[in-house]
Amino acid sequence: MNPHVEKILTEISENKSDGAGALALRGLDALEAAAQSLPARPSAALAKVSKLAAKIADLRPSMGAIGSQAVMLVARFANTIPLERTASIALLKAISKEREMLGHANATISSIALKEIGKGGVYVSCSWSMAAMRAMVALKADKIYIGAGYPMQDGLRASGWLSARGCNVEAIPDGALSTVVKDADAVVVGADQILADGTVINRSSTFLLALAANYYKVPFWVLCQRIKLGGFCDVEIEESSESLGNVPKNVTVKSPVFDKTPASLITGVITETGKITALEAGEIGSVIRSLRDKFFD
Repeated sequence: MNPHVEKILTEISENKSDGAGALALRGLDALEAAAQSLPARPSAALAKVSKLAAKIADLRPSMGAIGSQAVMLVARFANTIPLERTASIALLKAISKEREMLGHANATISSIALKEIGKGGVYVSCSWSMAAMRAMVALKADKIYIGAGYPMQDGLRASGWLSARGCNVEAIPDGALSTVVKDADAVVVGADQILADGTVINRSSTFLLALAANYYKVPFWVLCQRIKLGGFCDVEIEESSESLGNVPKNVTVKSPVFDKTPASLITGVITETGKITALEAGEIGSVIRSLRDKFFD
């Protein structure tokens, strides 16, 4: 395998701080790096790209957007090959189009969120989600509470990003998020993927946040790109290798990075194509799942 491609795959596998959207873009980087060494025969080129895309999809099962983006690129590539002089040109053009669409997605999500949620108010969030963060900036939130994001501290990183853009942000331990939900106008979170039954996979603490929102009758919104749809219900949940500190002898440690929030707790999902329910998001994802069946062995 191309050493540059291999390096990118390793980075995706080991990166525990960036969100699924950012790592999906790195997956495109790997496919782009492979573009110059494609076979001349279109069918052989498609087979090689599909094999690499499947490998990318298997790197981080909990972050389904990485695999969804990879398979959507393969589908676009398959349609582009007959129109171009070489397979390499076709792949590069397909990647360029996917990047363009991803580049516009979060801005569109912010515009839709502004219409659906309204301007101003108090919001609660958790973890690192570019879609959710950009939307809260657009919403001109009066106050944002954000969970620290144990064990990766990505919530703290998100709070810094929001503060640098003029937001009034207060970081709070994940376990204490419920104490601020009751006075919030809405909970706004991202997603690493949405499964076929509408379950949302996101950083640990999302489910507890959704339970608190449901209890206090506060709207719970999930904002994400369409590449986050299409997850399988038997998804693997990653665990962190981070230590909990001085663990007593003979006590084992379990530290899941993600959790599952059922569709029944979700007010709505906002993607770049509009507002839908979590169950509808799962149904739309069936198109992506069918592409996986078609292109991945």
